[in-house]
Amino acid sequence: MTTTDRLLQHPTVEAGLSAEEALLESVCAGERSLECLAWSPRDYALVMPRRHQRLDGFAQARERLAELGWPVLFRATGGTPVPLGPMVVNVALAVRCQVRSSAAHLEWGYHRLGDPWCDWLRSLGVTSADLGNVSGAYCDGRFNVRIAERKLVGTAQRWRRVRGSRDMALLVHGSMQVAGQPKALVDVVNTFQAVVEDAQRFLPESHIALKDALPELDIDTALPGLVERLLSGGGMSTRST
Repeated sequence: MTTTDRLLQHPTVEAGLSAEEALLESVCAGERSLECLAWSPRDYALVMPRRHQRLDGFAQARERLAELGWPVLFRATGGTPVPLGPMVVNVALAVRCQVRSSAAHLEWGYHRLGDPWCDWLRSLGVTSADLGNVSGAYCDGRFNVRIAERKLVGTAQRWRRVRGSRDMALLVHGSMQVAGQPKALVDVVNTFQAVVEDAQRFLPESHIALKDALPELDIDTALPGLVERLLSGGGMSTRST
């Protein structure tokens, strides 16, 4: 999906991650300057940075999760393990842009995704949408999209140089639990944590699914409003790169 006439795609997790990489590559190659990809996987995986392979107990954790139906896959961005499945909608925005301040562009990139996302939620009647940390959330960061101070969307980004140019290519990604109980996903991450003997545990009450806030929402009907805001920058605070 690269336009709003074919919105939510349903690939495997592996194919969805590859599609995001291809979107970033197309901007790096100068083929595109602004595109959006929305996908919800038809299977399940716990996705994490490759550095986790170095953890003691990783092989055992990978085997245990496979037994539970949650194979481990890897992503290019940092953070901690994140579960992806049919209850999760991922939206990736690829943007060609100029960066005037290398110290500021990471924050700008997160606002480029998060501000329109919050604006979309407010348009649906969620008055408490904002950006911020959430204590007890997995893969926590300063730019989670929150509802009532609970994590709805985890965000990540990558920057690469546009070939033959001083411009930069940004891929910024949001992963939003739409349906189901947050505890089911938190339990998957905590299972990994336990097997690799990491003492940190995450809390279900630190997370929220979109259906908890908007039980009558049809995501296929509402999603075009999010994509349109992301493509236009609608709702974004005044910031420049």
